[in-house]
Amino acid sequence: MNVAKPYTAISATIDTELLVTLVGSREARSGRQLAEEIGRSPTGVQHVLDRLVSEGLVHRVGAGRAFLYTFNYDHLLAEAVQEMAGARAELVRRLREQVMDWKIEPRHLSLFGSAARGDGDRESDIDLFLVRPIRVDPEDESWREQVEQLAERVYGWTGNNAGIVELGERQLPGLRRRRPPALRELDRDAIDVAGSPVRKLLRK
Repeated sequence: MNVAKPYTAISATIDTELLVTLVGSREARSGRQLAEEIGRSPTGVQHVLDRLVSEGLVHRVGAGRAFLYTFNYDHLLAEAVQEMAGARAELVRRLREQVMDWKIEPRHLSLFGSAARGDGDRESDIDLFLVRPIRVDPEDESWREQVEQLAERVYGWTGNNAGIVELGERQLPGLRRRRPPALRELDRDAIDVAGSPVRKLLRK
């Protein structure tokens, strides 16, 4: 799955790009504005907008000499488009649901990297930062089974490998002292999934 544009796994057309862009905001925009947002030619975008209006998925209203476009949230297919647009949020929801069933709760789990920023591609890993509780041995059978199952689930959901960065809670002070580049990335982009918030852990 393309982590920047997950919906392209179903359809990589201008039509889908426009629909996902429109569903992300209730602000009315012109065809030229939409063309700039998705990086396509205004002429091609206008042809697609005309078709989407005729299908009822997009509303068009006059604004002087121009037209403005919005997504039709009442359309029968609106929910399907919203699901495509919300794929990243759905990934976070599934991660949280998965970890809720763990017998050994993690000290922390977050999504970071390109999957969190939305700027990767089909080859990108789904990067996860996992902190093991202080009382749990890294080779604990139940713990390892949970982590391996999480990696399998992520691959099943996305087709991308899970890049799990796992640390023990005792290793956090050393990480804070060294301040490696990955720490800045976590601080900037991470989306908390479970346990203590990542920024709280990193700034103790």
